[in-house]
Amino acid sequence: MRIEGFLRAIRAADRTRLAGVIDFSYQHYALGDALTTAVNLACTATELGCRGIDLYLIIHPSTPSTKVQSFITAHNYLNHLDGLLPALLTTPMLHSIHVLRDPRSAGMAVVSLAASRAPMWPSLWNHLRQRMRYPIGHEIINRFYVRHGYIPLLSAPRGYASWARRFIERYHGDRFLVVINPRQSRLTPVPAAIHRDAPLDDWYDFLESVRTRQPDAHFFMVGGFAEWEPRLLTMENVSIPRTLGLGLAHELALVDACDLFMGTSSGFATMATFSRVPYLITNIEQTFARDAEVPVGAEAYPFAREHQRLVWDQEDADLLHHHFEQVYAARRAQGVAPRLPG
Repeated sequence: MRIEGFLRAIRAADRTRLAGVIDFSYQHYALGDALTTAVNLACTATELGCRGIDLYLIIHPSTPSTKVQSFITAHNYLNHLDGLLPALLTTPMLHSIHVLRDPRSAGMAVVSLAASRAPMWPSLWNHLRQRMRYPIGHEIINRFYVRHGYIPLLSAPRGYASWARRFIERYHGDRFLVVINPRQSRLTPVPAAIHRDAPLDDWYDFLESVRTRQPDAHFFMVGGFAEWEPRLLTMENVSIPRTLGLGLAHELALVDACDLFMGTSSGFATMATFSRVPYLITNIEQTFARDAEVPVGAEAYPFAREHQRLVWDQEDADLLHHHFEQVYAARRAQGVAPRLPG
């Protein structure tokens, strides 16, 4: 048997660090869930007095995904894992990441963690039962906020904050920067919940109007190649990072570095949710109110900061204009240049 992963886990087991176990046989390859998990882990680690977090990613190549993600198979799961890793690099207090792909060594690694009495999330019992409720909610985060008055925040993936700073300084240093993600699942190879897709005509009207009225504003459209229409390429105030050879890690770093995020409820919106960045998140499904522990129609999460707004209906151009102009005016009134990561 292959024991390298097992031996690494034994050496890494540490009661002063939280072991976050992400087993994709029952957990999801999903950007929003991964980012929420990162904040849950940071809340749990802080309350347990841990000094760091070790992530253990477990993949069984013969059954690499849950039934609801049956399109992820033994032949393509590495692509999906590689695509998700940048999100895990945003984890606060991250100390290490271990990838275990042999079932026996992965099982022995979990046993060694339990035997070492290292703090573990999920608990050993829940991991053995393979129980995880989706979407991942805010229960742990909200409780942490009530107790401490703040929450651990996400930041650029490890190693990418300096890239974002240099990129902005070189190309967009004097701009008001906005990251946008109008969800377009209908354009992807595996469409899902297309009723949540954004009304693109309203977004185009909004972008064209800003180009005329606020020419110092610039927008970054984030998401995969299939998630935007070619028309955006003709807009001089819009850049698409993927066309520049950039990937998810760069996009998450730009969210962390921008002046404003605007988009449909999605994985990128989750990055903004757990950041200092002002945001407008639209078209939130009412069923998520239970998971977020807020009433349907709430304008903000309990831990939200100024200009971090929720909208439960589909957006239109007027709504986009209103929130943009509020944040734009506030930033310019303060004389604040585009915020750069440290």
